[in-house]
Amino acid sequence: MNQKRSGIYFFLFTIIFLIKAFILRYVVLKGFENGSVVILEMSYVIALFLLIELVVKKGKLLVYLVIDIICSLLFFSIAIYSSYFGTVPSYLDLTNLNQVGSVGESVAILIEPKHFIFFLDFLLLIPILIIVNKMKKTDFILFKVKHLAWIFGVFVFSAILLFFFSKGDRLVDPLSTAAKKGILNYELIQIYHDYVQTADADTDVTNKRIMEVKNAKKIGDGDALFGVAKQKNVIVIQMESLQNIIINQKINGQEITPNLNKLIEKSYYFPRVYQQIGAGNTSDAEFQMNTSLYPAGNQAISKMYADREFPSLPRLLKRNQYKTMTFHADDVTYWNRIQLYPALGFDRYYDKSYFKDRDKVGGFGSSDEVLYEDSLKVLEKMYKNNQKFYAHIISLTAHTPFELPEDKVSLELPSNYDNTLFGHYLEAQNYADKALGEFIDSLKKKGIWDDSVVIVYGDHSGLGGELLKDKDNALLAEMLGHSYSLADRFNIPFIISVPGQKAEVKTNLGGQVDMMPTLTNLLGIPLDKQIHFGQDLFNYENNLIGMRYYMTAGSFLHNQTMYLAGKTEDDESKTFDMKQHKYVERTKKDDKNYERMLKLYELNDAYLKGLPVRKTTESQN
Repeated sequence: MNQKRSGIYFFLFTIIFLIKAFILRYVVLKGFENGSVVILEMSYVIALFLLIELVVKKGKLLVYLVIDIICSLLFFSIAIYSSYFGTVPSYLDLTNLNQVGSVGESVAILIEPKHFIFFLDFLLLIPILIIVNKMKKTDFILFKVKHLAWIFGVFVFSAILLFFFSKGDRLVDPLSTAAKKGILNYELIQIYHDYVQTADADTDVTNKRIMEVKNAKKIGDGDALFGVAKQKNVIVIQMESLQNIIINQKINGQEITPNLNKLIEKSYYFPRVYQQIGAGNTSDAEFQMNTSLYPAGNQAISKMYADREFPSLPRLLKRNQYKTMTFHADDVTYWNRIQLYPALGFDRYYDKSYFKDRDKVGGFGSSDEVLYEDSLKVLEKMYKNNQKFYAHIISLTAHTPFELPEDKVSLELPSNYDNTLFGHYLEAQNYADKALGEFIDSLKKKGIWDDSVVIVYGDHSGLGGELLKDKDNALLAEMLGHSYSLADRFNIPFIISVPGQKAEVKTNLGGQVDMMPTLTNLLGIPLDKQIHFGQDLFNYENNLIGMRYYMTAGSFLHNQTMYLAGKTEDDESKTFDMKQHKYVERTKKDDKNYERMLKLYELNDAYLKGLPVRKTTESQN
């Protein structure tokens, strides 16, 4: 084909890319608000395409097709990610889709026919290109080569200008940034913040300032329950996808979680605690339990700050003569835990190399039964040697898509639960509860239980996003007595068994950042010299709980209110009454708390950036 004729490819693929960009915006943001930013973002694309016209002399069509394929796969991945997590993935998330929460294992059930719209143009290109080849070169709008350089320069300048006016923006939420600045521009801003922008650590990050921003008020003058579990062993069990909505619930007369229900009867139970994880999902929950810091939000903390040294629970306990260890039946490289655990200061980790994939379930690792059985061997040895220990155990079997081998299913569900995600979820959680119950019985038989503080909590929700179908939502509403809401989705149980203490239900509001301060209070270990964003739930009230990933940054929970910050300037923020299960009028106090929440994130992020880089690797297998 005559070289001049190839100018048609520029116009053809520019139009194709523009259409796909608008479709992506609609899929991710559920509308075209601020759609004009898509036009502005085309500066990047047009500059690239003009460069092709200037540089590539032969095979231009092939180059355009390769770029089209790459962009289609990129948009396809973003759309699938967004359908589950409800936000925009960062460039790091896209390079690690096999490790993003439930997506890696469950991608097949996330993909829907609508996602393939990004590849539709490849069917249309064939007849279009046939027509193009039959047309005369005079039928085309052709570039004059001498003008290409000038046009290229204009669009490069426009692209640089667009980025220049965006790069310094506050980057606390991927979705709102993508809505206001464009999805492509968000990725570029994120790269700039990660690799170019200097880390300006806020030197005024103090516990006093944090509590002032939160407006947290201490209950009374003393410290209730301080030191009641001093010198006790610590066993923390993080349960996969465990949500509070199934606690004390029955199906056909069967308790879904009989062992957790029994544990609650003899423990402190906090039914109003909520997940606060970011892009790191389960690994972020581990991080928050052990640091009382907020996660990075749009990137997994285990990747973004893997080289840092976190002030942490393991380091605190080591200074009090504890041995610290963590147990996870999957490979330690998953979510980059091989770096996360040294960053947290664990003495040792136990992963797949220890559990040997015995009784493997799904694509992850050994069953919860094996996890507890083999972890117990380590704990028993330490207990017999009079060595105090902290064990953080991460359960795994009740992971999306919640499909268990038949021999592990013992919950009998009505026929209307057949082939539903909710039904599989209940079966998986019932199995996880059974394995936990057996572990608790073993701890009691070995004498370890009565000499240990045992904490059980959920890492994050398992029922959400587009995985839930209409039938699932109907079954959930039937069980709950009201429509399944975000408040139901993000609510996780938090249970603490303390030797010698009576059972009590504590109804004050809490989040995952509050778990460590609550535990250290019981252990009699003060946190006044360690920065923490959570508060001891036995001694503080007026909590402000933020979530910056599954909801727009700045969204929060306070008293009975869930505040959902708007995703765009045209999307109004909303206030949801968690007790009445309905939206109510937004108040000035809500907007003020929104600003408080953003300030807390800014303090947290500045503190994270200012943390020292680790000099040595402390934990080992």
